[in-house]
Amino acid sequence: MYRYLIFAHKDLTESYFVDKSGAIGGYAKELFQRIYKSIFSESMDVQYMYDTFYRTEYKGVKEFLVGYYQLEPENADEIIETLEKRKDLRLYEYDSLSAGENFDDFITSEDVYERFEKLVMMSV
Repeated sequence: MYRYLIFAHKDLTESYFVDKSGAIGGYAKELFQRIYKSIFSESMDVQYMYDTFYRTEYKGVKEFLVGYYQLEPENADEIIETLEKRKDLRLYEYDSLSAGENFDDFITSEDVYERFEKLVMMSV
């Protein structure tokens, strides 16, 4: 419930994220700075995790996604396909409880999710 797998552009910076959010200043800008820091200060690159810690336990990234994250095989396939098509993206594990901030409702709300997804994938 509090753990997410997030695609993000490998070159995403806090500056890009905040500037493209449309927040000009004040509380809105501070909010987007905190969201970025919350997500990326504690996130782990899933490929790095697999290569470094789980390569001997799972025969491939798909098996890692299914075994470790308990994803359905078709969901793991979609993730792998996306990463193969978009070499500029990375898959990150984000544990919203470890960062000290709780933006779950904000970033997953219907009103904000599409904008958030475009920001982290640098599609804005």
